[in-house]
Amino acid sequence: MDILSTTREIIDQVNLIIEKCIEYREADSVIKATRMRLDGVQVRVELFQEFLKLSESTLLLRRKQILQHSLGNVSDLLHELMSRLPPSPKVSTKLAWVGWGKRRVEGLLEELKTWDGEVQGIIFALDVVSKIRDDDKLYKRLFDTGERTLTTAWTLSKRIFSSDKSILSLAYPLSSIFIQGAFSFSDPRFIAIFNSRPAYVESHYIEHDGKEEVQKRSLAQMAAVFHSPEITLMHLLSCVGLAEDYDFDRCFLVYELPPTFTMHPYNPTLAYILDNQTRISLDDRFRIAVELATAVFEIHAAGWVHKCIRSDNILIDVDDQQGPKVDAKVGAAYLVGFEAARPQIAGSDRCPEMDPIKRKYHHPERQGGRDTLVQKFDIRHDMYSLGAVLIELGYRKTLRNIFGPSSSEGGGDIQKDHERLVGYAKRLGDKMSVKYATAVLTCLVNGTKPGKTTDNLREEFYDGVLRPLKEIQDGFRVCRSFVLRLQVL
Repeated sequence: MDILSTTREIIDQVNLIIEKCIEYREADSVIKATRMRLDGVQVRVELFQEFLKLSESTLLLRRKQILQHSLGNVSDLLHELMSRLPPSPKVSTKLAWVGWGKRRVEGLLEELKTWDGEVQGIIFALDVVSKIRDDDKLYKRLFDTGERTLTTAWTLSKRIFSSDKSILSLAYPLSSIFIQGAFSFSDPRFIAIFNSRPAYVESHYIEHDGKEEVQKRSLAQMAAVFHSPEITLMHLLSCVGLAEDYDFDRCFLVYELPPTFTMHPYNPTLAYILDNQTRISLDDRFRIAVELATAVFEIHAAGWVHKCIRSDNILIDVDDQQGPKVDAKVGAAYLVGFEAARPQIAGSDRCPEMDPIKRKYHHPERQGGRDTLVQKFDIRHDMYSLGAVLIELGYRKTLRNIFGPSSSEGGGDIQKDHERLVGYAKRLGDKMSVKYATAVLTCLVNGTKPGKTTDNLREEFYDGVLRPLKEIQDGFRVCRSFVLRLQVL
């Protein structure tokens, strides 16, 4: 059976089970949960179906195999689910079902939930969103199932590639920003209060290069693209607008912080936290690694590249440490610093980064002398920078401290710096697990191999970075749950 026919067969399977569930209506909570889960399964298979209609003839064999394997898994689960549901709505049959089938159905629902999560990764890895982002009907179907991460990335992608040239006006007066702590408007970034809500603000200077209006329009576009209350699900912040101060050749992009975000008189970046030796538990470091990898992966799926991934471009919701041997209470991580970001298909600044510290985070292709043109920016370069940040999480030090005094010296050997980073990654096995070290090496090494396409790298990022990091995090959750049960006993 060809892969497109497989999707049709699975959708028929789902409809049969839904018909069976309807017989029971509100009679059983497990039946209700089954009905809701089936809605999610069906719309994801429909996503694959529409994707295949548009691209099956050009789809690589490897990608077809990925889809076929995933569809085979869910088909097996659905066949078993159908066989486990009570054969009739009679009271006697339902009572018997509690004994012989109900618990297994609950287990199958968990397996289908796991499949949902894996499918989300496959959708991003195979660049499905870029092919179907104009299908508003399918988007609404997905949204109605309660899915928010994928629909947020979908919406972001539509805004990035919108043919509508009119940009939503999000300009506010400078007086609407109330600076907190010792910050001032001369700082490149600071914490503030905006419309009675906590906000993170980034300053952008307008260069006098004859393209001032282009720069202003680019900033307005970025404010509009990242204006979404649900974008925090992607571990990004929603841009609520910009405040113009063009008398001083600058404007401020204002990002809304979650209402529960802990306010500080400093920018609580990962770099600040690491440099101040704030204790972060191993569990939290794995979680932050997953959150950052997820953010990068989903930004790429939406069609955008960051270009400046560093620990000082990562905000962490953290409480002040209560003692020298006490782990700080650490919340979610958010990727910020999009001042140089742009869609993947757009032109890219080919001037190299000259700051000796920031250069350490950059892919070797993006380094060079002052007068050197470097490679145009690509996904591989974000992957590399993420790998450098994952090293910092593993060692609990910034690259400045890992490299030592030499990190501040300009003109370092590009290849030697790369080899040192790879060496640090290999030694992470003892600190963070072999699986973690391998994920970091995937970031640092795979993107430096010749002949790698964007599609190759997107798949390798999912299989070699994001999925292993999630497996580590899931393992920690299971262990913690087991320990808690033992403590109760």
